[in-house]
Amino acid sequence: MPSADQSEILSIIGNIYDCVLRPEDWPDVLKKIATGVGGLNASISIQDPLSKTGSFFVDWAVPPDAIRQYNEKYASLNPAMTSGWYCEIDDPISAARYVGPPQYFGSRYAREFLKPLGWGDAIGSHIAKLSNRYGILCIFGPWSKGTFADPEINFVRSLSPHVRRAVEITELLGQHPSGNAIEASVLDLLRPGVILLDRLKRITYCNAAAERLISISSTFGRRGDHLFVKDADVSAKLAAAVQTALAGFAEAISENGIPLALGELDGPRLAAWILPLRRGSSRTSHSEPRVAIFLQEIGDRAPLAGEHFVRQFAITQSECRVLMLLVQGHDVTEIADWLGTSLPTVRTHLARLFAKTNTRSQAQLVGLAMTALSPARLPRVAKNSITEDGSSDA
Repeated sequence: MPSADQSEILSIIGNIYDCVLRPEDWPDVLKKIATGVGGLNASISIQDPLSKTGSFFVDWAVPPDAIRQYNEKYASLNPAMTSGWYCEIDDPISAARYVGPPQYFGSRYAREFLKPLGWGDAIGSHIAKLSNRYGILCIFGPWSKGTFADPEINFVRSLSPHVRRAVEITELLGQHPSGNAIEASVLDLLRPGVILLDRLKRITYCNAAAERLISISSTFGRRGDHLFVKDADVSAKLAAAVQTALAGFAEAISENGIPLALGELDGPRLAAWILPLRRGSSRTSHSEPRVAIFLQEIGDRAPLAGEHFVRQFAITQSECRVLMLLVQGHDVTEIADWLGTSLPTVRTHLARLFAKTNTRSQAQLVGLAMTALSPARLPRVAKNSITEDGSSDA
């Protein structure tokens, strides 16, 4: 891939924020991101490891039949489905390198679903972590390409924060690409505080998370429809950042927006990021949102339920892939085939899962996983399931 210069990246960033008020532009923006890394297609979706489905927000060059096949069968075989439990926001991965190229390309997911489509490795960048799901920007490359290289992953890394914020703001404004919308519950689960300002710097929207942070802050708040900061120096910096965002000078806005620390003496320490919603246009109405301010408590990070589970028991990515297929009711022989690995390897992972979770049978292990991951009804346990000593508990 030819290296992208800063002007190209800044141009795409501007296009990304244009999608906030023109969501019909999303496919064209995804095309630019995908072609920038030699990709065949791109999508933004919510992936649910427990229901094994993907809800697609918007896509470019993803055939509807591929989405149908994915949700009907192959999402459950996707070896990277639980990546949201291990990967950080805005830190893209190569799916093949995350799983291991032999295991990824040798899996039934790759052999039966990807290869016939001509798709191969994928760059995935997580843009949201919800209660039991995650949002992801995903670009598939051609099968013949092999794995994506570091420069291509870094290209997506430079754009991911902007895609994430634009999607969040688009949801807040209720402007979905026609025919495809992320589930409404995403709004209720949006953790960062978000404040939208118009051209006159008036508050036009303040989500519940922002209202909570304002209510417990002693130095940052609102007076009517305007923000205020008690500290004069911080107040001046916030005003300057908002003015820069209003002017739409892309060169003056860093990759992650204009950062600002809001120090607190007896309340939460807040970090803010200020971003434009429209680049230098004077044709929008005074009341239309023009600037977004994202607020987050410093050190605040709420992982998915699945992320809690795998961290608590120190479960590796390979062990997690085995566990999720066990939860679906598959036996060790099926799991070995679907993951493209050997039966002894699967049995080794299972033995380690027993040891780490202090369980003695597959039924106990699955029961523990389902209790930790979801309140849903316990699924069937595969016939001839394995116990700690290798015997059957059927």
